[in-house]
Amino acid sequence: MDVIDSPEAMANALATYPDPGLLRRLVFYQSNLQEAECEIGELGLVIIVGPVDTADAIEQVAGVDLTGDPAWESCIIDDGWCELVFVISDDGSGAVVLIPDHDDIDPALLAIIRTHASATSA
Repeated sequence: MDVIDSPEAMANALATYPDPGLLRRLVFYQSNLQEAECEIGELGLVIIVGPVDTADAIEQVAGVDLTGDPAWESCIIDDGWCELVFVISDDGSGAVVLIPDHDDIDPALLAIIRTHASATSA
């Protein structure tokens, strides 16, 4: 699991990740924050999930509930990635969790996502 919590971490992620679907999501998120005159990390974390990450581990890092009664604002699968957006405070702060829609991801996590997700095209 990679956690993006600062402009430096975002720059590193943009320079490191080769996946075009992920890069599109990160650039979109970064530009939305810039339009809102916010820095990465001010309103919460961006979490990129990997093959060894479990729902429990993600919940601990993000401070959200994935397995009980998920309280995400949106759950979208697009371009091989699932984007979960959580708003956990009245000020708009929360977390964005990006999960690759691949078979090597925790099957319980994929089942939750595939049950609730909307398909979209960016």
